Amino acid sequence: MVRALPYLAGLDLGSTRTRVVIATPVPDRTRWAVVGYAEVPSKGIRKGVVVSIEQAEETIRQCLTEAEKMAGFEIDTIHASLSGLHVRGLNGHGVVTVSQRNRQITAADIQRVIEQASAINLPSDRGIVEVLPQEFVVDEQDGIGDPLGMLGMRLEVTVHIVTSPLTASQNIVTSANRLGIIVEDLTLGSLAAATATLTEEEREYGTAIIDIGGEITSLAVFQHGAVRHTAMFGVGGTHFTNDIAVGLRSSVPEAERIKQTFGCAFAPLLHPHERQEQLEFSGSGGRLRTLSRQVLCEMLQPRAEEIFKQIQENLQKAGFEKKLSSGLVLTGGGSLLSGIPELAERMLDLPVRIGMPTGLDGLNEELSRPEWSTVIGLVLLSTRPRANQYLRQRETSWRHWLAGIKSFFSLPSSAR
Repeated sequence: MVRALPYLAGLDLGSTRTRVVIATPVPDRTRWAVVGYAEVPSKGIRKGVVVSIEQAEETIRQCLTEAEKMAGFEIDTIHASLSGLHVRGLNGHGVVTVSQRNRQITAADIQRVIEQASAINLPSDRGIVEVLPQEFVVDEQDGIGDPLGMLGMRLEVTVHIVTSPLTASQNIVTSANRLGIIVEDLTLGSLAAATATLTEEEREYGTAIIDIGGEITSLAVFQHGAVRHTAMFGVGGTHFTNDIAVGLRSSVPEAERIKQTFGCAFAPLLHPHERQEQLEFSGSGGRLRTLSRQVLCEMLQPRAEEIFKQIQENLQKAGFEKKLSSGLVLTGGGSLLSGIPELAERMLDLPVRIGMPTGLDGLNEELSRPEWSTVIGLVLLSTRPRANQYLRQRETSWRHWLAGIKSFFSLPSSAR
């Protein structure tokens, strides 16, 4: 296929589904439009972690092939998501003295203060994936988003730092590199989803985005325009399916069908006649059996309550429970289960909405669903020019390793 440039591509390597989106600029180059996309079942991924390089490589290959066929050209670079219980987020603080004699803050000063804020002690097997500035302070004047060119003597910054085991990010990069694809950047999945779903007002006044994936639920809190807190929970949509399969002694595919067709996670939503409605399903041995929607709801609601109980406790511990003026935004495939928004609103006592991805041209009905939020957010992050490139010039361990991998795969096979 003919290669067309420029383009941007995102890869969401999820626990249950892998998605790729390819976008190219519209004629006036003010926006980007989707020209190719694909979705395939994930293999070799468990709870956001690559557990089989070969299977993950084949999953990416299948997804890329379909997306490239639709786009009409091949790609060789991509922006990938990072997820998993191993990912940790923490906040840091740094202070430096402005170096210029005229006290004008330069890019070097900003880089120094960010490096100081991110100078944390990590185990040898972990590395920094993201350093996200929250707020700068110049001579005790706070609330500054970009201090470049300002005058001052003392520069401070607070940052949110995302860390991950080196092997987790390395395995994602390796799976793509073996196909000749360069991973240009890794971004925490919940932060990518926020890029595609949150409004500026929500980011400013306080919002928690909850991405309910297949095996992982991710939380990210935004306030004053920046990410303030992130967390991961080991419960997702497949747990609902497994609860049904175990409770009804049915196959997992049949349990998934029942969940998607008849599932409800909040009993008050069911009308009295719906509660007694009898559903027919295929049980063990292929025998046809029946159950009421009330019984099905009683299987699903406890699991949903478990998710939001963990989130509530996490928000309380982090001190954000009373600071979310704009409420909650639910996204990811798990958010589509009937009753999930209503239960979240009841348990957390906050307004709730479903986050649909926006920001790219060519988003059809399928791509406008919550499960595409992360991969579309990855593309959007790549489309936005970074006025402060020094914020991304971080020398992390995994990036050193990535450079070595790129060099390795550029060698002739005989030289490896």
